[in-house]
Amino acid sequence: MKKIKLLSGMFLIAAAVSSCYKDKGNYEYKELNEVSLKGLEARYERDQDDSLNIRVELSGTQYADDSKFSYAWELARNIISTEKDLKLKVNLSIGEHLGRFVVTDKSNGAKTYFRFSLRVASSTAGDLLVVLSNYNGAAELSYKRLDKEGNFAVNYYQQRFGQSLGTNPRQIAINYVYVKNQIPFTDVATQGSVQVLTAEGLKILDKHAMGPKDGLDYITAASFTNLLPPYPAPDVSGYKPEYVSYQQDMWNHNPYGGINQSGRQNLISGGALYFNVMDGFTRKMSVNQKADNNGYLAPAMCYASIVNAQQTSPTLKMRGYDVSSYLLLFDNTNGKFLYSNYGSRPLTILDKDNKEYMPSYPGYKMIYASHTSTPNKCVAILHNGSKTKLVYLTVPGTATQQTTMPFAVLGEVEVSNSLINQDSRFYMMRYAPYLLFSSGSRVYRYNVQGIQTGAVPGDVIADLGSMGYSNDATIKAFTVSRTEQNLLMAISRYGATTSGDGPLRGDVIKMLFNNATISLKFDQKYESVSGNPVDIQIKYQTHLRDGVNANGVLVDKI
Repeated sequence: MKKIKLLSGMFLIAAAVSSCYKDKGNYEYKELNEVSLKGLEARYERDQDDSLNIRVELSGTQYADDSKFSYAWELARNIISTEKDLKLKVNLSIGEHLGRFVVTDKSNGAKTYFRFSLRVASSTAGDLLVVLSNYNGAAELSYKRLDKEGNFAVNYYQQRFGQSLGTNPRQIAINYVYVKNQIPFTDVATQGSVQVLTAEGLKILDKHAMGPKDGLDYITAASFTNLLPPYPAPDVSGYKPEYVSYQQDMWNHNPYGGINQSGRQNLISGGALYFNVMDGFTRKMSVNQKADNNGYLAPAMCYASIVNAQQTSPTLKMRGYDVSSYLLLFDNTNGKFLYSNYGSRPLTILDKDNKEYMPSYPGYKMIYASHTSTPNKCVAILHNGSKTKLVYLTVPGTATQQTTMPFAVLGEVEVSNSLINQDSRFYMMRYAPYLLFSSGSRVYRYNVQGIQTGAVPGDVIADLGSMGYSNDATIKAFTVSRTEQNLLMAISRYGATTSGDGPLRGDVIKMLFNNATISLKFDQKYESVSGNPVDIQIKYQTHLRDGVNANGVLVDKI
Protein backbone atom coordinates (compact mmCIF):
# COMPACT_ATOMS: atom_id res chain seq x y z
CA MET A 1 0.00 0.00 0.00
CA LYS A 2 2.85 2.41 0.81
CA LYS A 3 4.39 1.68 -2.57
CA ILE A 4 1.13 2.47 -4.36
CA LYS A 5 0.78 5.76 -2.48
CA LEU A 6 4.35 6.70 -3.34
CA LEU A 7 3.83 6.03 -7.04
CA SER A 8 0.59 8.02 -7.03
CA GLY A 9 2.35 10.99 -5.48
CA MET A 10 5.09 10.83 -8.11
CA PHE A 11 2.48 10.88 -10.90
CA LEU A 12 0.83 13.96 -9.38
CA ILE A 13 4.14 15.81 -9.14
CA ALA A 14 4.93 14.93 -12.74
CA ALA A 15 1.52 16.18 -13.87
CA ALA A 16 2.02 19.47 -12.05
CA VAL A 17 5.46 19.95 -13.58
CA SER A 18 4.08 19.11 -17.01
CA SER A 19 1.26 21.69 -16.57
CA CYS A 20 3.73 24.39 -15.61
CA TYR A 21 5.91 23.54 -18.56
CA LYS A 22 3.03 23.69 -21.07
CA ASP A 23 1.79 27.11 -19.80
CA LYS A 24 5.26 28.64 -19.80
CA GLY A 25 5.25 31.86 -21.80
CA ASN A 26 1.39 31.97 -22.18
CA TYR A 27 0.81 34.76 -19.60
CA GLU A 28 1.19 38.38 -20.65
CA TYR A 29 1.09 40.85 -17.77
CA LYS A 30 -0.33 44.25 -18.69
CA GLU A 31 -0.56 47.29 -16.49
CA LEU A 32 -4.24 48.14 -15.93
CA ASN A 33 -5.70 51.54 -16.69
CA GLU A 34 -6.25 52.99 -13.23
CA VAL A 35 -9.41 55.15 -13.20
CA SER A 36 -9.88 58.19 -10.97
CA LEU A 37 -13.23 59.94 -10.38
CA LYS A 38 -13.87 63.57 -9.47
CA GLY A 39 -17.09 65.44 -8.74
CA LEU A 40 -18.47 62.88 -6.29
CA GLU A 41 -19.29 63.40 -2.63
CA ALA A 42 -19.57 60.79 0.10
CA ARG A 43 -22.96 62.14 1.28
CA TYR A 44 -25.82 64.01 -0.34
CA GLU A 45 -28.98 65.53 1.19
CA ARG A 46 -32.09 66.25 -0.83
CA ASP A 47 -35.77 66.91 -0.32
CA GLN A 48 -38.24 64.48 -1.85
CA ASP A 49 -38.96 65.44 -5.46
CA ASP A 50 -35.90 67.67 -5.68
CA SER A 51 -33.22 66.97 -8.27
CA LEU A 52 -29.90 65.24 -7.63
CA ASN A 53 -27.52 66.07 -10.47
CA ILE A 54 -23.95 64.73 -10.30
CA ARG A 55 -21.45 65.50 -13.05
CA VAL A 56 -18.48 63.11 -12.99
CA GLU A 57 -14.97 63.82 -14.28
CA LEU A 58 -13.15 60.63 -15.26
CA SER A 59 -9.40 60.27 -15.75
CA GLY A 60 -7.14 57.27 -16.32
CA THR A 61 -3.45 56.41 -16.22
CA GLN A 62 -3.63 55.26 -19.88
CA TYR A 63 -6.93 56.46 -21.37
CA ALA A 64 -10.11 58.28 -20.29
CA ASP A 65 -12.40 58.11 -23.31
CA ASP A 66 -15.96 58.00 -21.92
CA SER A 67 -17.04 55.59 -24.65
CA LYS A 68 -14.60 52.94 -23.40
CA PHE A 69 -16.53 52.49 -20.17
CA SER A 70 -20.01 51.50 -19.04
CA TYR A 71 -21.69 53.04 -16.01
CA ALA A 72 -24.19 52.08 -13.34
CA TRP A 73 -25.66 54.22 -10.59
CA GLU A 74 -27.09 52.05 -7.83
CA LEU A 75 -29.33 53.39 -5.09
CA ALA A 76 -31.33 51.43 -2.53
CA ARG A 77 -30.20 48.24 -4.33
CA ASN A 78 -31.68 49.35 -7.65
CA ILE A 79 -29.89 50.55 -10.77
CA ILE A 80 -31.33 54.01 -11.36
CA SER A 81 -29.16 55.14 -14.29
CA THR A 82 -26.58 53.83 -16.75
CA GLU A 83 -25.33 57.26 -17.85
CA LYS A 84 -22.01 58.73 -16.77
CA ASP A 85 -23.62 61.79 -15.23
CA LEU A 86 -26.58 61.33 -12.91
CA LYS A 87 -29.80 63.30 -13.36
CA LEU A 88 -32.27 62.07 -10.78
CA LYS A 89 -35.60 63.25 -9.46
CA VAL A 90 -35.56 62.06 -5.86
CA ASN A 91 -38.55 59.74 -5.62
CA LEU A 92 -37.50 57.76 -2.55
CA SER A 93 -38.83 57.26 0.95
CA ILE A 94 -37.59 59.49 3.76
CA GLY A 95 -34.30 58.42 5.39
CA GLU A 96 -30.78 57.30 4.51
CA HIS A 97 -30.18 55.37 1.28
CA LEU A 98 -26.85 53.75 0.38
CA GLY A 99 -25.62 53.95 -3.17
CA ARG A 100 -22.61 53.38 -5.35
CA PHE A 101 -21.31 54.42 -8.73
CA VAL A 102 -19.74 51.61 -10.78
CA VAL A 103 -17.46 52.26 -13.77
CA THR A 104 -16.62 49.21 -15.89
CA ASP A 105 -13.79 49.10 -18.47
CA LYS A 106 -15.31 47.53 -21.57
CA SER A 107 -12.00 46.08 -22.77
CA ASN A 108 -11.16 43.96 -19.72
CA GLY A 109 -14.11 44.19 -17.30
CA ALA A 110 -12.11 45.98 -14.60
CA LYS A 111 -14.43 47.87 -12.23
CA THR A 112 -14.01 51.02 -10.20
CA TYR A 113 -16.40 51.68 -7.32
CA PHE A 114 -17.45 54.82 -5.47
CA ARG A 115 -19.80 54.48 -2.51
CA PHE A 116 -22.02 57.29 -1.22
CA SER A 117 -25.18 57.91 0.80
CA LEU A 118 -28.28 59.99 0.11
CA ARG A 119 -30.38 61.41 2.94
CA VAL A 120 -33.95 62.12 1.82
CA ALA A 121 -36.08 64.58 3.80
CA SER A 122 -39.82 65.18 3.54
CA SER A 123 -41.10 67.79 1.16
CA THR A 124 -44.73 66.82 1.43
CA ALA A 125 -45.45 68.34 4.83
CA GLY A 126 -46.66 71.49 3.09
CA ASP A 127 -49.61 72.13 0.83
CA LEU A 128 -50.08 69.77 -2.10
CA LEU A 129 -52.33 69.24 -5.09
CA VAL A 130 -53.16 65.50 -4.92
CA VAL A 131 -54.66 63.23 -7.59
CA LEU A 132 -56.01 59.74 -6.85
CA SER A 133 -56.23 57.49 -9.89
CA ASN A 134 -56.55 54.01 -11.32
CA TYR A 135 -53.20 53.02 -12.79
CA ASN A 136 -52.85 49.59 -14.38
CA GLY A 137 -55.80 48.41 -12.33
CA ALA A 138 -54.51 49.64 -8.94
CA ALA A 139 -54.89 52.76 -6.82
CA GLU A 140 -52.12 55.35 -7.20
CA LEU A 141 -51.36 58.88 -6.07
CA SER A 142 -49.69 61.81 -7.79
CA TYR A 143 -49.03 65.21 -6.27
CA LYS A 144 -47.61 68.63 -7.00
CA ARG A 145 -46.01 70.80 -4.35
CA LEU A 146 -47.54 74.23 -3.92
CA ASP A 147 -44.66 75.82 -2.02
CA LYS A 148 -42.51 76.12 -5.12
CA GLU A 149 -42.52 75.52 -8.85
CA GLY A 150 -41.89 71.98 -9.96
CA ASN A 151 -43.27 68.96 -11.72
CA PHE A 152 -45.75 66.40 -10.43
CA ALA A 153 -44.55 63.38 -8.50
CA VAL A 154 -46.33 60.94 -10.79
CA ASN A 155 -47.84 57.69 -9.46
CA TYR A 156 -45.23 57.66 -6.71
CA TYR A 157 -46.74 55.43 -4.04
CA GLN A 158 -45.86 51.90 -5.20
CA GLN A 159 -42.41 52.91 -6.44
CA ARG A 160 -41.47 54.98 -3.39
CA PHE A 161 -42.79 52.75 -0.62
CA GLY A 162 -42.71 49.31 -2.20
CA GLN A 163 -46.30 48.47 -1.39
CA SER A 164 -49.72 48.71 -3.00
CA LEU A 165 -52.11 51.49 -2.06
CA GLY A 166 -55.07 49.23 -2.85
CA THR A 167 -57.59 48.67 -5.61
CA ASN A 168 -60.77 50.36 -6.82
CA PRO A 169 -59.87 53.83 -5.50
CA ARG A 170 -62.80 56.09 -4.61
CA GLN A 171 -61.97 59.09 -2.46
CA ILE A 172 -59.34 61.23 -0.73
CA ALA A 173 -60.40 62.29 2.77
CA ILE A 174 -58.53 65.00 4.71
CA ASN A 175 -58.99 65.84 8.38
CA TYR A 176 -57.51 68.96 9.98
CA VAL A 177 -58.23 68.20 13.63
CA TYR A 178 -56.01 66.60 16.26
CA VAL A 179 -57.44 65.31 19.53
CA LYS A 180 -55.43 63.42 22.12
CA ASN A 181 -56.18 59.69 22.19
CA GLN A 182 -58.01 59.91 18.85
CA ILE A 183 -55.42 58.08 16.78
CA PRO A 184 -55.82 56.72 14.12
CA PHE A 185 -58.39 59.37 13.24
CA THR A 186 -56.00 62.23 13.96
CA ASP A 187 -52.26 62.74 14.22
CA VAL A 188 -50.62 65.11 16.71
CA ALA A 189 -47.56 65.62 14.51
CA THR A 190 -49.55 67.01 11.60
CA GLN A 191 -52.75 68.41 13.15
CA GLY A 192 -54.87 65.96 11.22
CA SER A 193 -54.63 63.05 8.86
CA VAL A 194 -55.05 61.96 5.26
CA GLN A 195 -56.94 58.86 4.21
CA VAL A 196 -57.56 57.16 0.89
CA LEU A 197 -60.70 55.09 0.42
CA THR A 198 -60.19 51.95 -1.66
CA ALA A 199 -61.85 48.54 -1.89
CA GLU A 200 -59.60 47.43 0.96
CA GLY A 201 -60.86 50.14 3.33
CA LEU A 202 -59.93 53.58 4.62
CA LYS A 203 -56.13 53.67 4.27
CA ILE A 204 -54.21 55.96 6.63
CA LEU A 205 -51.41 58.09 5.15
CA ASP A 206 -48.71 59.97 7.00
CA LYS A 207 -49.57 63.61 6.34
CA HIS A 208 -45.87 64.54 6.26
CA ALA A 209 -44.59 61.91 3.87
CA MET A 210 -47.85 61.00 2.09
CA GLY A 211 -46.93 57.36 2.62
CA PRO A 212 -47.61 54.54 5.10
CA LYS A 213 -48.07 55.56 8.71
CA ASP A 214 -45.82 53.65 11.14
CA GLY A 215 -47.89 51.34 13.32
CA LEU A 216 -51.16 52.22 11.57
CA ASP A 217 -52.73 50.91 8.41
CA TYR A 218 -56.50 51.31 8.08
CA ILE A 219 -59.32 52.90 10.02
CA THR A 220 -61.22 49.76 10.91
CA ALA A 221 -64.33 48.92 12.89
CA ALA A 222 -62.00 48.33 15.84
CA SER A 223 -60.74 51.91 15.51
CA PHE A 224 -64.23 53.00 16.55
CA THR A 225 -64.96 50.31 19.13
CA ASN A 226 -61.63 50.90 20.89
CA LEU A 227 -62.99 54.30 21.90
CA LEU A 228 -66.27 52.83 23.17
CA PRO A 229 -67.06 51.01 26.42
CA PRO A 230 -66.39 47.26 26.03
CA TYR A 231 -69.83 46.28 27.30
CA PRO A 232 -72.19 45.73 25.72
CA ALA A 233 -70.01 44.71 22.80
CA PRO A 234 -70.71 47.09 19.88
CA ASP A 235 -72.12 45.52 16.72
CA VAL A 236 -69.88 46.44 13.78
CA SER A 237 -70.91 43.63 11.47
CA GLY A 238 -70.85 44.48 7.79
CA TYR A 239 -68.21 47.18 8.20
CA LYS A 240 -67.16 48.24 4.70
CA PRO A 241 -66.37 51.96 4.24
CA GLU A 242 -68.07 53.65 1.27
CA TYR A 243 -67.86 57.36 2.01
CA VAL A 244 -66.25 59.59 4.65
CA SER A 245 -66.70 63.23 5.58
CA TYR A 246 -64.73 65.38 8.04
CA GLN A 247 -66.08 68.70 9.30
CA GLN A 248 -64.25 71.16 11.54
CA ASP A 249 -66.24 73.30 13.93
CA MET A 250 -64.02 75.00 16.54
CA TRP A 251 -60.58 76.26 15.46
CA ASN A 252 -59.23 78.96 17.77
CA HIS A 253 -55.72 80.41 17.84
CA ASN A 254 -54.96 81.24 21.48
CA PRO A 255 -52.58 84.02 22.63
CA TYR A 256 -49.87 81.50 23.57
CA GLY A 257 -49.51 80.13 20.05
CA GLY A 258 -51.57 77.00 20.58
CA ILE A 259 -54.69 75.83 18.80
CA ASN A 260 -58.01 74.76 20.30
CA GLN A 261 -59.88 72.58 17.85
CA SER A 262 -62.68 70.11 17.42
CA GLY A 263 -64.58 68.46 14.62
CA ARG A 264 -66.71 65.54 13.51
CA GLN A 265 -66.30 62.51 11.33
CA ASN A 266 -69.18 60.85 9.48
CA LEU A 267 -68.60 57.54 7.75
CA ILE A 268 -71.03 55.53 5.66
CA SER A 269 -70.05 51.89 5.90
CA GLY A 270 -72.14 48.99 4.67
CA GLY A 271 -75.10 51.34 4.34
CA ALA A 272 -74.86 52.38 8.00
CA LEU A 273 -73.67 55.53 9.79
CA TYR A 274 -70.52 55.71 11.93
CA PHE A 275 -70.02 58.96 13.81
CA ASN A 276 -67.11 60.34 15.84
CA VAL A 277 -66.85 63.63 17.71
CA MET A 278 -63.21 64.71 17.69
CA ASP A 279 -63.22 66.89 20.77
CA GLY A 280 -60.93 66.98 23.78
CA PHE A 281 -63.85 67.68 26.15
CA THR A 282 -66.69 65.62 24.69
CA ARG A 283 -66.67 61.91 23.97
CA LYS A 284 -69.42 60.79 21.60
CA MET A 285 -69.19 58.00 19.11
CA SER A 286 -71.77 55.80 17.46
CA VAL A 287 -71.29 52.81 15.18
CA ASN A 288 -73.33 50.86 12.65
CA GLN A 289 -76.39 53.10 12.89
CA LYS A 290 -78.77 51.53 10.38
CA ALA A 291 -81.96 52.79 8.82
CA ASP A 292 -85.25 51.09 9.68
CA ASN A 293 -87.03 48.68 7.33
CA ASN A 294 -83.76 47.14 6.13
CA GLY A 295 -82.75 50.50 4.71
CA TYR A 296 -79.36 51.21 3.20
CA LEU A 297 -77.87 54.68 3.54
CA ALA A 298 -76.56 56.44 0.44
CA PRO A 299 -72.83 57.27 0.43
CA ALA A 300 -73.62 60.99 0.59
CA MET A 301 -74.89 63.39 3.28
CA CYS A 302 -75.02 67.00 4.36
CA TYR A 303 -75.48 69.18 7.42
CA ALA A 304 -78.43 71.57 7.58
CA SER A 305 -76.01 74.48 7.80
CA ILE A 306 -72.32 75.30 8.13
CA VAL A 307 -71.55 78.99 8.64
CA ASN A 308 -68.47 80.92 9.72
CA ALA A 309 -68.26 81.10 13.50
CA GLN A 310 -68.25 84.68 14.74
CA GLN A 311 -65.38 86.15 16.71
CA THR A 312 -66.59 86.38 20.30
CA SER A 313 -63.41 86.29 22.39
CA PRO A 314 -61.03 89.25 22.73
CA THR A 315 -58.07 86.88 22.98
CA LEU A 316 -58.93 83.87 20.81
CA LYS A 317 -58.88 84.25 17.04
CA MET A 318 -61.71 82.15 15.64
CA ARG A 319 -61.30 80.35 12.34
CA GLY A 320 -63.96 77.68 12.77
CA TYR A 321 -67.61 77.07 11.89
CA ASP A 322 -71.00 76.80 13.51
CA VAL A 323 -72.31 73.40 12.41
CA SER A 324 -75.86 72.09 12.76
CA SER A 325 -76.51 68.99 14.82
CA TYR A 326 -78.90 67.59 12.19
CA LEU A 327 -77.48 65.61 9.29
CA LEU A 328 -79.53 64.89 6.15
CA LEU A 329 -79.32 61.29 4.88
CA PHE A 330 -81.10 59.20 2.26
CA ASP A 331 -82.28 55.59 2.32
CA ASN A 332 -81.40 54.12 -1.09
CA THR A 333 -83.48 50.99 -0.49
CA ASN A 334 -86.74 52.71 0.44
CA GLY A 335 -86.14 55.92 -1.51
CA LYS A 336 -86.69 58.46 1.24
CA PHE A 337 -84.90 61.18 3.17
CA LEU A 338 -83.82 60.53 6.75
CA TYR A 339 -81.95 62.52 9.36
CA SER A 340 -79.54 61.93 12.22
CA ASN A 341 -79.28 64.13 15.29
CA TYR A 342 -75.60 64.37 16.27
CA GLY A 343 -74.74 60.88 15.06
CA SER A 344 -77.78 59.09 16.38
CA ARG A 345 -79.65 56.33 14.54
CA PRO A 346 -81.12 57.55 11.21
CA LEU A 347 -84.72 58.61 11.79
CA THR A 348 -87.77 58.80 9.58
CA ILE A 349 -89.10 62.33 9.07
CA LEU A 350 -92.48 62.64 10.81
CA ASP A 351 -94.97 65.42 11.38
CA LYS A 352 -96.40 66.42 14.76
CA ASP A 353 -98.87 63.54 14.48
CA ASN A 354 -96.00 61.07 13.97
CA LYS A 355 -96.91 60.46 10.34
CA GLU A 356 -94.55 60.42 7.36
CA TYR A 357 -95.27 63.38 5.13
CA MET A 358 -92.17 63.85 2.96
CA PRO A 359 -92.36 62.61 -0.65
CA SER A 360 -90.61 59.32 -1.40
CA TYR A 361 -88.49 58.52 -4.43
CA PRO A 362 -88.66 54.78 -5.11
CA GLY A 363 -85.84 53.50 -7.32
CA TYR A 364 -83.70 56.60 -6.75
CA LYS A 365 -80.35 56.80 -4.99
CA MET A 366 -78.76 59.95 -3.61
CA ILE A 367 -75.42 60.69 -5.29
CA TYR A 368 -74.76 64.11 -3.71
CA ALA A 369 -76.11 66.45 -1.03
CA SER A 370 -74.98 69.80 0.36
CA HIS A 371 -76.01 72.67 2.55
CA THR A 372 -76.24 75.97 0.65
CA SER A 373 -75.31 79.57 1.34
CA THR A 374 -78.79 80.02 2.83
CA PRO A 375 -78.92 78.38 6.28
CA ASN A 376 -81.31 75.44 6.56
CA LYS A 377 -81.64 75.12 2.79
CA CYS A 378 -80.08 72.05 1.17
CA VAL A 379 -79.84 70.54 -2.28
CA ALA A 380 -79.87 66.80 -2.98
CA ILE A 381 -79.13 65.01 -6.27
CA LEU A 382 -81.08 61.77 -6.83
CA HIS A 383 -80.45 59.35 -9.67
CA ASN A 384 -82.26 56.21 -10.84
CA GLY A 385 -80.03 55.11 -13.73
CA SER A 386 -81.94 56.95 -16.46
CA LYS A 387 -83.12 60.21 -14.89
CA THR A 388 -81.84 62.65 -12.29
CA LYS A 389 -83.80 64.79 -9.82
CA LEU A 390 -82.50 67.95 -8.18
CA VAL A 391 -84.35 68.46 -4.90
CA TYR A 392 -84.34 71.68 -2.87
CA LEU A 393 -85.21 71.20 0.80
CA THR A 394 -85.69 72.93 4.09
CA VAL A 395 -83.64 71.07 6.71
CA PRO A 396 -83.84 72.09 10.38
CA GLY A 397 -80.53 72.24 12.19
CA THR A 398 -81.71 71.17 15.64
CA ALA A 399 -84.64 69.53 17.38
CA THR A 400 -85.85 73.00 18.40
CA GLN A 401 -85.75 74.24 14.81
CA GLN A 402 -87.69 71.18 13.70
CA THR A 403 -90.80 72.64 15.34
CA THR A 404 -90.40 76.09 13.77
CA MET A 405 -89.04 75.14 10.33
CA PRO A 406 -89.86 71.46 9.69
CA PHE A 407 -88.37 69.36 6.92
CA ALA A 408 -89.92 70.22 3.56
CA VAL A 409 -89.32 69.69 -0.13
CA LEU A 410 -89.52 73.14 -1.73
CA GLY A 411 -89.05 72.08 -5.32
CA GLU A 412 -87.82 69.45 -7.77
CA VAL A 413 -86.28 69.57 -11.23
CA GLU A 414 -85.84 66.52 -13.42
CA VAL A 415 -82.98 66.41 -15.93
CA SER A 416 -81.70 63.81 -18.37
CA ASN A 417 -79.11 61.20 -17.51
CA SER A 418 -76.83 62.72 -20.14
CA LEU A 419 -76.64 66.00 -18.21
CA ILE A 420 -76.23 64.77 -14.62
CA ASN A 421 -75.47 61.19 -13.64
CA GLN A 422 -73.41 59.06 -11.25
CA ASP A 423 -70.20 60.18 -13.01
CA SER A 424 -70.89 63.87 -12.37
CA ARG A 425 -69.01 65.71 -9.64
CA PHE A 426 -70.33 68.66 -7.63
CA TYR A 427 -69.32 71.70 -5.59
CA MET A 428 -71.71 73.98 -3.69
CA MET A 429 -70.41 77.52 -3.26
CA ARG A 430 -70.16 78.88 0.28
CA TYR A 431 -71.38 82.43 -0.20
CA ALA A 432 -73.60 82.22 -3.28
CA PRO A 433 -76.49 79.83 -4.06
CA TYR A 434 -74.64 78.31 -7.02
CA LEU A 435 -73.92 74.65 -7.63
CA LEU A 436 -71.04 73.72 -9.95
CA PHE A 437 -71.21 70.31 -11.59
CA SER A 438 -69.34 68.40 -14.27
CA SER A 439 -70.94 66.56 -17.16
CA GLY A 440 -68.65 64.77 -19.59
CA SER A 441 -66.31 67.43 -20.93
CA ARG A 442 -68.09 70.44 -19.43
CA VAL A 443 -68.54 72.31 -16.15
CA TYR A 444 -71.92 73.95 -15.49
CA ARG A 445 -73.15 76.51 -12.97
CA TYR A 446 -76.65 76.44 -11.59
CA ASN A 447 -78.51 78.64 -9.13
CA VAL A 448 -80.19 76.05 -6.90
CA GLN A 449 -82.91 78.51 -5.91
CA GLY A 450 -84.14 78.00 -9.47
CA ILE A 451 -85.28 74.50 -8.48
CA GLN A 452 -88.31 76.13 -6.86
CA THR A 453 -89.37 77.60 -10.21
CA GLY A 454 -88.46 74.56 -12.31
CA ALA A 455 -85.43 76.17 -13.99
CA VAL A 456 -83.30 73.53 -15.76
CA PRO A 457 -79.48 73.68 -15.60
CA GLY A 458 -77.77 74.62 -18.83
CA ASP A 459 -75.18 77.32 -18.19
CA VAL A 460 -71.75 76.06 -19.32
CA ILE A 461 -68.72 77.82 -17.82
CA ALA A 462 -65.94 75.50 -19.04
CA ASP A 463 -65.58 73.14 -22.00
CA LEU A 464 -62.60 70.87 -22.68
CA GLY A 465 -63.12 71.30 -26.42
CA SER A 466 -62.02 74.93 -26.13
CA MET A 467 -58.82 73.76 -24.43
CA GLY A 468 -57.69 71.55 -27.29
CA TYR A 469 -59.16 68.24 -26.12
CA SER A 470 -60.81 65.66 -28.36
CA ASN A 471 -64.11 63.91 -27.70
CA ASP A 472 -62.53 61.12 -25.64
CA ALA A 473 -61.56 63.54 -22.82
CA THR A 474 -63.82 63.76 -19.78
CA ILE A 475 -63.77 65.53 -16.42
CA LYS A 476 -63.46 62.80 -13.80
CA ALA A 477 -63.19 65.02 -10.71
CA PHE A 478 -62.73 68.63 -9.71
CA THR A 479 -62.11 70.64 -6.57
CA VAL A 480 -62.23 74.31 -5.59
CA SER A 481 -59.62 76.06 -3.44
CA ARG A 482 -60.70 77.27 -0.02
CA THR A 483 -60.44 80.85 -1.26
CA GLU A 484 -62.79 79.92 -4.14
CA GLN A 485 -60.33 81.61 -6.47
CA ASN A 486 -59.16 78.49 -8.31
CA LEU A 487 -60.83 75.38 -9.68
CA LEU A 488 -58.78 72.30 -10.52
CA MET A 489 -60.03 69.57 -12.83
CA ALA A 490 -58.75 66.01 -13.22
CA ILE A 491 -59.07 65.00 -16.86
CA SER A 492 -59.09 61.51 -18.38
CA ARG A 493 -57.99 60.87 -21.96
CA TYR A 494 -58.53 57.12 -21.54
CA GLY A 495 -61.88 57.09 -23.30
CA ALA A 496 -64.03 54.15 -22.17
CA THR A 497 -61.11 52.46 -20.40
CA THR A 498 -61.28 52.78 -16.62
CA SER A 499 -58.30 50.74 -15.37
CA GLY A 500 -55.69 53.29 -16.47
CA ASP A 501 -53.66 50.87 -18.57
CA GLY A 502 -50.91 51.93 -20.94
CA PRO A 503 -49.36 55.38 -21.30
CA LEU A 504 -50.37 58.02 -18.77
CA ARG A 505 -53.44 59.92 -19.95
CA GLY A 506 -54.56 61.66 -16.79
CA ASP A 507 -54.21 65.46 -16.85
CA VAL A 508 -54.87 68.35 -14.46
CA ILE A 509 -56.18 71.74 -15.53
CA LYS A 510 -55.99 74.77 -13.30
CA MET A 511 -58.71 77.38 -13.83
CA LEU A 512 -58.99 80.88 -12.39
CA PHE A 513 -62.38 81.12 -10.71
CA ASN A 514 -64.16 84.45 -10.40
CA ASN A 515 -66.49 83.74 -7.49
CA ALA A 516 -68.40 86.98 -8.02
CA THR A 517 -69.40 86.35 -11.63
CA ILE A 518 -69.27 82.54 -11.21
CA SER A 519 -67.00 82.23 -14.24
CA LEU A 520 -63.85 80.29 -15.13
CA LYS A 521 -60.76 81.18 -17.12
CA PHE A 522 -58.10 78.71 -18.27
CA ASP A 523 -54.79 79.16 -16.48
CA GLN A 524 -52.51 76.12 -16.75
CA LYS A 525 -52.44 72.50 -17.92
CA TYR A 526 -50.39 69.60 -16.53
CA GLU A 527 -50.37 66.68 -18.94
CA SER A 528 -49.82 62.96 -18.22
CA VAL A 529 -49.52 63.31 -14.47
CA SER A 530 -51.68 60.37 -13.35
CA GLY A 531 -53.56 57.27 -14.35
CA ASN A 532 -57.32 57.46 -14.88
CA PRO A 533 -58.36 60.07 -12.28
CA VAL A 534 -60.85 59.28 -9.52
CA ASP A 535 -60.49 62.23 -7.13
CA ILE A 536 -58.53 65.46 -6.87
CA GLN A 537 -58.01 67.42 -3.66
CA ILE A 538 -55.83 70.18 -2.27
CA LYS A 539 -54.07 68.90 0.84
CA TYR A 540 -53.57 71.88 3.07
CA GLN A 541 -51.27 71.07 5.94
CA THR A 542 -53.21 73.28 8.34
CA HIS A 543 -56.84 74.40 8.39
CA LEU A 544 -57.31 78.09 7.56
CA ARG A 545 -60.89 79.15 7.02
CA ASP A 546 -61.13 80.80 3.60
CA GLY A 547 -57.32 80.80 3.41
CA VAL A 548 -56.96 83.49 6.05
CA ASN A 549 -54.43 82.98 8.86
CA ALA A 550 -54.67 84.04 12.52
CA ASN A 551 -53.63 87.58 11.59
CA GLY A 552 -56.28 87.94 8.92
CA VAL A 553 -53.78 87.60 6.07
CA LEU A 554 -54.61 85.55 2.97
CA VAL A 555 -51.89 82.90 2.71
CA ASP A 556 -53.21 80.33 0.25
CA LYS A 557 -50.63 79.27 -2.31
CA ILE A 558 -53.36 78.36 -4.78
